[in-house]
Amino acid sequence: MQIKVLAIAPYPGLKGLLTDITKKDARFRIDVEVADLQNALPIVHAAKGNYDVILSRGGTSTLIRSHVTTPVVDIPVSGYDILRVLTLVKNSNSKVAIIGFPNICRGVAEVSSLLDYEIPMYSVERAADVPQALQTAFEHDAQIILGDVVTVNTAEEMGYNGILITSGRESVLEALEEVKRIYDVLWKAQENEHLFEHILEHHRTGVMAINDRGGIIYANEAAASLLGYNSSVIRGMNLAGIDPMWGRYLEEAGKSNTVGVKKQTKWFQKRQVSIEIVVPPSKLSSPSYSYFVYLYPSVDKINNPASYNFQITDRIATFAQIMGSSTVILHAIKRAKALAQTRNPIWITGEEGSGKQLFCQAIHSASQSSGDALYILPCDQLSEEEQESVLLGTDDFPGLLFKESVGTICLENIQHVSPQLQRKLLSAMTTGTHARLIVTTSHPIKLMLKKEEMDQSFVLAFMDMYVSLPPLRERLEDIEEIARVLIANYNSRHGKQIVGIRQEVLEDDLMNKLWPGNIHQLRVVIESMLACTNSHYIGSKEAKDGWQKVRESLQTEASSQMATVNLSGTWDEIEQRILLEILEKEGMNQSKAAKRLGINRSTLWRKLKDVLQI
Repeated sequence: MQIKVLAIAPYPGLKGLLTDITKKDARFRIDVEVADLQNALPIVHAAKGNYDVILSRGGTSTLIRSHVTTPVVDIPVSGYDILRVLTLVKNSNSKVAIIGFPNICRGVAEVSSLLDYEIPMYSVERAADVPQALQTAFEHDAQIILGDVVTVNTAEEMGYNGILITSGRESVLEALEEVKRIYDVLWKAQENEHLFEHILEHHRTGVMAINDRGGIIYANEAAASLLGYNSSVIRGMNLAGIDPMWGRYLEEAGKSNTVGVKKQTKWFQKRQVSIEIVVPPSKLSSPSYSYFVYLYPSVDKINNPASYNFQITDRIATFAQIMGSSTVILHAIKRAKALAQTRNPIWITGEEGSGKQLFCQAIHSASQSSGDALYILPCDQLSEEEQESVLLGTDDFPGLLFKESVGTICLENIQHVSPQLQRKLLSAMTTGTHARLIVTTSHPIKLMLKKEEMDQSFVLAFMDMYVSLPPLRERLEDIEEIARVLIANYNSRHGKQIVGIRQEVLEDDLMNKLWPGNIHQLRVVIESMLACTNSHYIGSKEAKDGWQKVRESLQTEASSQMATVNLSGTWDEIEQRILLEILEKEGMNQSKAAKRLGINRSTLWRKLKDVLQI
């Protein structure tokens, strides 16, 4: 279907550009009129109801939008448009100033900041403010004025030179694409509304929308069933009335520093239910709802070892994603690439946070088994029985080592696997398995050979097939390259336009630290600095604020943990209270609690067996 568009071009050149571009696109039926600001209103009023979308620019589109209900798309003044006009005047001997509506001034400020080119700016909200702004600029010796149509016309009437910031072809194409998107959304919205409602009502996952007071605005059939209510009754109820614990769950989710998912597990109607509470970003939230809640019936892990705590990796990293050009990291990459081409098991050593899992993924993606699955098992979070059943299988389920769909298995912290199971793994590797085994430790393989928890024959099987990852303190020259990727990722997540770190911060601060937490610690610090940065660069102030933010976060976590500890009673009673507190904070997830405490899951289970009656 053709999109009927009324375009109001504030200057003649834009009409020609619009006509030339749209005649090549059969989706558009466009009428273009040349008019600016108030002169455009009679045209749009006369055209009422005849067009799907109105297209204009700057202050004219803002004015039109306040007088019509038809969607209005703004032709942007892009960075390219601003860059072109600043390039034109940058080396001029005449003093230049910019006068325009806020959107133009913001764009010029961003581009001029990147160019390190200072230009006086005078922002106006209405066309009537332009003469006074021009007068102020002229009193400050401005000779050339950059701006929109009304600015340039007024400047020339007052006897000064004006240069119009025009919209280029890429800006018009962007606006036309937006016209298509808006039209398609409007056209499909009504059709999709009933479809989405049908999907939600018949989905097996429980879905609820909750307001800031805990009231249930919407709940589908699955959510009502999992909570033990009829779907016609549950809407309008308060979650705290169903169970008082909901109040705490919502409060914890609302206090979270990061927008995302808060997970819990609870029993309802004699069924264990996994709960995910999502706090939507403020720009997406509505006054009517503050939380999305998703409910899933939990799987019984005792009967299904395939549901144990391991990670099935869908998006696999490659060697190209390992940042750095230092000699030590390039040597590690070269050795890992060579080992990836074999079918041999591999041992990866490196301090905490040095990138062992990233190397594991890269080895898998470069291997002949890249088309099969990669499984990552945190051995410190699984009991010996769970480890053995997952890897070697049971009477009912095949082990991962023998499944044809499994290409690589990574055993993180192999020292948490008993010597007896290590010997069984060695036997399986010797007789032949479909999956390649990769193991990781924080200590060098030669040191692990001397550890009591390691079977010597198992370690010796890896002696010629290991990769040692260098700590960050041995490759400080890679920090700038790593930071560049972290900045790009942060920008894409948070909508910032940060372009780098000032050299004094890089050399005098970041490259002078020992980084005991390696790349993981570097990521935390840089993201804290980025959160404190509102300009294009991380400078000394932003770096200082970022370090303070990290310290405050660590102190807060430590204080909150200490404040909740009751030190009365015997040592066993104190220990049980601490273990229960951590277990509750981890949503009664024993694996997560054990990892946080730095103990084996089976040890936690044994210490709390009598308390939990399990």
